[in-house]
Amino acid sequence: MIDTSEKTVLIVDDEEMVAESYELYLQDDYETIVELSGGAALMELDQREVDLVLVDRRMPGMSGDVVIDHIDQWEMDFQVIMVTAVDPDIDIIDMPCDGYLTKPVSEDELLDAVNRAFQIDYYEDLIAEYNQLSEKYEVLTSQFSSRKLANKDRFADLEARMEEMETEIAETAEGFSDSKLSDAFRRLH
Repeated sequence: MIDTSEKTVLIVDDEEMVAESYELYLQDDYETIVELSGGAALMELDQREVDLVLVDRRMPGMSGDVVIDHIDQWEMDFQVIMVTAVDPDIDIIDMPCDGYLTKPVSEDELLDAVNRAFQIDYYEDLIAEYNQLSEKYEVLTSQFSSRKLANKDRFADLEARMEEMETEIAETAEGFSDSKLSDAFRRLH
């Protein structure tokens, strides 16, 4: 399952008290970094790897919109959640963010969003690994008879790992608190 102790969350909000409250909500489960401006956040991202960014949309200087555009252009591979007092509009469809929370955000809402984002990452990693194993399985079964493969320990290990992964994928999909999301993942695999 997901090891949250090694995950780093960058919190970007120009309101120091808000940023610190998010840090308090998350610090028991995650390593946290707080930046109070978009520019400082981008400098932090240039120097350090993070696993998720929580970013306010409306900040003086560099807005959260600009921050997430840079993250998208730099092709950084982590989840981004917009946490903002700006009511969502149709423009969020084109935003390169993975979640959108409207302030005020409770501790439970924030933790749920962050945990869900990491669960989605974990699910995507499982699917990618399973796909790699499946491709190898297909190549081997198309090249060799099942009788010849039956005598190969490494092939048996491959089949066993694929079965383990199928179970883990199903359990992960079932574990999503959002039933629509869980149903979608179940249909995908």
